Parts: sequence; structure tokens; C-alpha cells
Amino acid sequence: MSELILEAVNLEYSYQDGTNALRKVNLQVEKGEKLAILGSNGAGKSTLFMQFNGIFRPNSGFIKYQGEDISYKGKALIELRKKVGIVFQDPDSQLFSASVYQDISFGPLNLGLSEEKVAERVKQALTDTETTDLEDKPTHLLSYGQKKRVSIAGVLAMEPEVIIFDEPTAGLDPRHSQEFMQLLENLSIEGKTIILSTHDVDLAYSWSDRIAIMYNGEIMAHGAPGELFMRPENVKRADLTLPWLIEMHSELVQKGWLPPSTPLPKTREDLFNSIMAKSETSVKT
Repeated sequence: MSELILEAVNLEYSYQDGTNALRKVNLQVEKGEKLAILGSNGAGKSTLFMQFNGIFRPNSGFIKYQGEDISYKGKALIELRKKVGIVFQDPDSQLFSASVYQDISFGPLNLGLSEEKVAERVKQALTDTETTDLEDKPTHLLSYGQKKRVSIAGVLAMEPEVIIFDEPTAGLDPRHSQEFMQLLENLSIEGKTIILSTHDVDLAYSWSDRIAIMYNGEIMAHGAPGELFMRPENVKRADLTLPWLIEMHSELVQKGWLPPSTPLPKTREDLFNSIMAKSETSVKT
């Protein structure tokens, strides 16, 4: 049976200017899963993330962590943020120390760890994010992509159980985006629960175990990626497009180049393998 690690229950939140950012949001996050929150800008994704981490407190409803309502008292919040880390979209909002090493070590130092243990964690985080060559570099001299990776390293050094990424590939070139997704895969293999927000339907479809679609502050649908995208009403209402893999699969089926029973591909390799299998069958017959 799946174990819940985070849960939003009837969550509502409005900003001081009256903007109703979250409307009766209910969402369960299973331990160890890869969950993508899909929606356009302003859908409420970032606001929901800051509820999960206790940065924002809901107007009504509540957040549960491992089955218990989270507390907003000082020590309890510190404990929560050790377990639920957020990597913000803008790395400049997360980097504030003079050097890369100082920035990454800040969190572990505040946990009261020994200098030896802090150094160990920093070294591992630098290795995981491929930033070891930046260890002594001033943070203000980093490129945007380097800042992204260092901000991730700072969260990894805290060794959280849940890591939340807000639009993680925004501003990254294709190579660094691919490297980042491989990092997420490695973290998932290690057993981390990973949540990311994106408006990139291709990324959400191929990467996630499950997708939640947000629109106008609401969770309008959630479930397995293939199931969600095969419901036209979800795509239309949330102003989304179909992932190219599903579009290609549908086109090939319509033209008779793939049998209707062909499973939806999750990767390019899945699609190529289906095409090759059909070609080999056609040759034999």
C-alpha cells in the first residue's frame, strides 16, 4: 500500500491584494513518487509549493506531512523545512552568501552539524550537481545555469525527504536541461520524493509517475500522465497542448502505421521501438 508523505486538504489562500490563488485544493503526494504539477503561469503552482514548505499559511484548510498537520511554530517549521526542500525558479532568490561553498554549507551549519559532517554534505552536493569546479567561486560571478545548479546543491546538502522544484528547466539550454533531468532521475532512484512544477507538457508527460493539472487556483484533474492527456476536456480547459509523443502516436494509429492496441509511448525509444516492431511484422507478412 502506498504511503502518503504530503497532503493538501481543502486548501484556500488569497494574497493581500485579494487575488484568490488557491481554491479548495486537495492533493496527496505518495512517498517516493515523481509528481509533476502542470499549469500555465498564474495557475497557483508556486503558491501551493510555499504552502507545502510552510512559507505561506493557508486561509483555510491544512497541510499534512507524514499524516500529521504541520505546525507553524518556529522549531516545528525548521524541522519541516529540513524534510521538505524547495528550489525556487529564480536562483537569485536563494543565493546570498559570498562564495559557492559558503552558500551550500549555510543550511547544514544551521542544523548544528560538525564541520566535518558539513564538509561531507557540501562535497556530495557539489558532486551530484557537477559544480565541484565552482566551490570557491563568488556567487555573483556565476552564470544563470551555474546559479541554478548551486541553488539545487544548497537544498541537496540539507538531505530532505521531499524536494520541490519550481519551473526547474526555465532559462536552461537543452544540454543543461537534459543533465538536470538526469539528476532528478538519480534522486528518485535514491528514494527521494520529487515534485516539480512546469508548463512544459512534454517534460511532465515523459518524466512523471503522476500529473496534477492546475488551473485558476484549482486542481482540475490528476492521475497517470497517459490517462489525463487522453481526455480532451483536460487539455482544452487548462489551455494546454498534447505532448508530441501522444500526438505522434495518435497520428500513426490514424494512418494505420501502428495498430490501435499499441501502448502510449513515454519516451522516444518507446515510440521508435513500436515503429520498428510494426515494420518487422510487416516485412514478415
